[in-house]
Amino acid sequence: MAPERKIELGSVLVVGGCGFLGTHIVDHLLNFPSEDSGSTSRITGANGEPDKRFSYPQLRGRYPIYKNTKVSVADLRTTNNRLPGADYYDADVLSIESLLEVFRAVKPDVVIDTVSLMLEGNKELIYNVNVNGTRNLLEVAGGMRGDWGGKCKAFVYTSSSSVVHDTTSDLIHVDERWPKITGKLQQEYYTETKAIAEDMVLDFNGTSPSGMLTVAIRPAGIYGERDTTLTFKMVEHAAKSSQRILNFQLGDNNNLFDFTYVGNIAYSHMLAAELLLETKKRTEAGAAAPLDYERVDGEAFNITNDSPVYFWDMARTIWALMDRYVEPHQVFELSESTLTVVGGILETVFGLFGKKPRLTRREVRYSCMSRYYSCNKAKVRLGYRPIVRLDEGVARAVGYLLEKDSNLRAKKEL
Repeated sequence: MAPERKIELGSVLVVGGCGFLGTHIVDHLLNFPSEDSGSTSRITGANGEPDKRFSYPQLRGRYPIYKNTKVSVADLRTTNNRLPGADYYDADVLSIESLLEVFRAVKPDVVIDTVSLMLEGNKELIYNVNVNGTRNLLEVAGGMRGDWGGKCKAFVYTSSSSVVHDTTSDLIHVDERWPKITGKLQQEYYTETKAIAEDMVLDFNGTSPSGMLTVAIRPAGIYGERDTTLTFKMVEHAAKSSQRILNFQLGDNNNLFDFTYVGNIAYSHMLAAELLLETKKRTEAGAAAPLDYERVDGEAFNITNDSPVYFWDMARTIWALMDRYVEPHQVFELSESTLTVVGGILETVFGLFGKKPRLTRREVRYSCMSRYYSCNKAKVRLGYRPIVRLDEGVARAVGYLLEKDSNLRAKKEL
């Protein structure tokens, strides 16, 4: 559990604050208004009683309390995931004037940039949003695009742990000293843009007219409530598949993988923001800057749950919460080498018709690779600890989806 303490961040602008991670960051900063209606699960078991698997303590009181903190959100559209207590502004990171209007109204001390576009196929748009949009935010926040009536002191950027990954190699307890993979070695264009943007953010540290300090947070395997990718896909697969299909396993399941609860990732952003503000205050007062081994500004930090698990164990844990069980003796292992060949054939055949198969060589490799990181740097310098453990995070993520869509609770039999 986090130490019981109160944090003051001043005026905070969360850009992309209506998205998955952004909404959780806003919820933290507002001290969890999402829990005001109660956290009792509405999911019931066969006996009609509340299912205790989806009962967990509130988040409020486990993470730090934020006081004297004004929370504002900027997003392309702010109609979804709104929380009481925050001010919302429609804005486009590709429009300097749009951003200046928000900054004039908010006058942020801290900017948390969670904007990230993963859309496949449109490289120009991905680059514009992830790179040019980040540049625009940096320049506006740093006072390089005109006076907006204030000075931003801290800029926290949501990067990605994938910036050091070529999408095929195993990653085993990788730390921040690993080089970024770019150019011809990088197969994911999204990751390429995140690496470029991260470098830009860190190079910007302390160089703007306002002396704004910057930091990059690299989440690994994000999941949790409102997750529309990782958790949703596994839940949807269990809801639609027969038992025979669930018994299939790609690879030998000896590959460890990082899955990180979204609330812990949100928490790390505020820890970084707090320390940037402290550093800014110290340097402005003429005090000595932090030593190299203490430094946060100009640095990147891996954020994990500090508990990697075997890839298929995670999937089966999710399925078990849906009462879809796969016992050890039921597992039918399919070798990676065989499936790689099958995936290649399917890609060729489907490609003739301009379509993408459900099974690709990349997905086979992803299911069979080891991919986990060290978050020791964040533990030492940020004081980070994962507050919500893996099992509770999984129950929260699955419970949220099952409450929102009863169709996901349907089961296919053999």
